[in-house]
Amino acid sequence: MRSLRKARLSTLIVVSGLFLASCSDASSDMQTITDDQSLSRFDLPHDWHTYDLSELSTLEQLPFDVGYQNFTFPAITSVGFDGAPVSDVTQLNAGIAEADYPIGAATVRQVGDVERDFLSRAMLTQSVVPYHTLANPDELTKEDFTFGNGFDGVRILFSYESESGNDLGVGYLISVSNPEDSRIYSIIAGCNRDCFIANQDTITKVVDSWLVNKKG
Repeated sequence: MRSLRKARLSTLIVVSGLFLASCSDASSDMQTITDDQSLSRFDLPHDWHTYDLSELSTLEQLPFDVGYQNFTFPAITSVGFDGAPVSDVTQLNAGIAEADYPIGAATVRQVGDVERDFLSRAMLTQSVVPYHTLANPDELTKEDFTFGNGFDGVRILFSYESESGNDLGVGYLISVSNPEDSRIYSIIAGCNRDCFIANQDTITKVVDSWLVNKKG
């Protein structure tokens, strides 16, 4: 059995060119998903499942929405999704390191007046997945990202070890704020290492297809 260190290196080799695939064209096997307030949209395979904010709110914790340094960011709208064989919103309860199928969410959250003064790249990412606090985090690729017109943030590919220490979670994340820094827009997709390698092209298409409504 390969060591986790070798597995991490293999992941890096496989995904090192991921960002080169940005702005992928949607294909016939993809459908366009828009949130209930038309604040963002993205393409998703027809056989994947979606969950709106009302469904996500039935979970103990809204997926990919965590506090950061005692700050919270109320969700305005969110669309969760997964590529599992059957539809079940509870599948989004798992962390990406425990997910055998791709899971993710596109979310728009409110930034309060106090939080706005502390908004940072770390807040944009760690309030989605706090991988800095997880075991052996690794930022495989990281770069500034912009939609233009002040919708700026970061695009990042990261990994961390599962709680058991036997696997890696790999996530692909884009997170931006609006010009007024009053909202955080984010999209995340990921799963465990083997799943990510098997679904890399599709995950890339999903995340890179994401657009925000700059007039919303």
